[in-house]
Amino acid sequence: MKYILLVLTFILGSCASAPISKKPRRVQHVYLEPVTNRTSEESLDVIFTRVANDVFSSDPRLKVDTKPIPDVTIVVKPSVDYEYETAVGFDKWDTAREYRLTVGVTVKLFKYGFKEPFKTFKLRRYGFFNAYGSASEIEEKKRECFRRIANQIFRETSEKMFVETKGKTE
Repeated sequence: MKYILLVLTFILGSCASAPISKKPRRVQHVYLEPVTNRTSEESLDVIFTRVANDVFSSDPRLKVDTKPIPDVTIVVKPSVDYEYETAVGFDKWDTAREYRLTVGVTVKLFKYGFKEPFKTFKLRRYGFFNAYGSASEIEEKKRECFRRIANQIFRETSEKMFVETKGKTE
């Protein structure tokens, strides 16, 4: 009996003192849904979807799936919630020549097959473009500013998917 108590004490003692370590769950497979445009600005969904595909495809930590895989794939569902531009630079005739473009985006992460997101990011970024040139040149500068902002947003989203806190990946 004494021998059994000694063995039980050893087993229970070793279990209690041994740290239980789970391997952190890493996001590896992602499926990108097309970006939803909730603004009145045309083609933002196309610009942001292309940039998201480029950013996530170029991240060596991720594999972008063309079809989601159950129990493996994380579905990334972004939406552009708002955009507005503010004149910040003027010439000597008080004509606006530089604009600040602000964009707000919501990115939701879902486990494939689930309806509720397990993580939601609300991000807001801004960039600047100048208003020198023809109307088509100014519009192209604005679109390039949207691309830069989208690149910042999706790079940050990619990084946030790998942030580790207390040994667990969020």
